[in-house]
Amino acid sequence: RLMGIPLTGNGRREDFRSIILPRMTNTFMLAGESDPQDIIRSVKNGLYAVSFGGGQVDITSGKFVFSASEAYLIKDGKVTKPVKGATLIGNGPDVLKKVSMVGHDMKLDEGIGTCGKDGQSVPVGVGLPTIKIDEMIVGGTAMG
Repeated sequence: RLMGIPLTGNGRREDFRSIILPRMTNTFMLAGESDPQDIIRSVKNGLYAVSFGGGQVDITSGKFVFSASEAYLIKDGKVTKPVKGATLIGNGPDVLKKVSMVGHDMKLDEGIGTCGKDGQSVPVGVGLPTIKIDEMIVGGTAMG
C-alpha cells in the first residue's frame, strides 16, 4: 500500500519472528501436447533429469544452477546410464527460449520445495511436464 501498487498476496515469512518478504508460492509449467516418449526419442545426445535436489537463482540476472538428484544419459533416443552429480547451469529467460517440446504429463513434485531469501526458508510447490531444451550447460559424471 505504501508503494501505491496493487496487493498480490505474495508477502510471506518463515515464522512470526521473521519480516514479511515478497516470495514465490507455486512455480510450474503447464502441460503441452507432446508424448514424453517422443520427446526422449527425439534426443540424439542429452540428459534426462528426473528429479532435482536443490539450486539457486539470481533473480536480478536470471542466472541459475540446479543439481539433479536423479538423471540419466540419453543416447540416440534411448535412456541409458545414470549420471552422478548432474548440474544444470544457465539463464532462465534464455533457456526458456530453447524449449522445443512440452509433454502432456505435467505433475507437481512430490517433495517439498523451498524458497530461500534473506536467511528465511518457506515451502513452495513446483512441477512441470517432460520438456526438451535444445541446448544448455550440463555437468556431471556418467556411471557404469
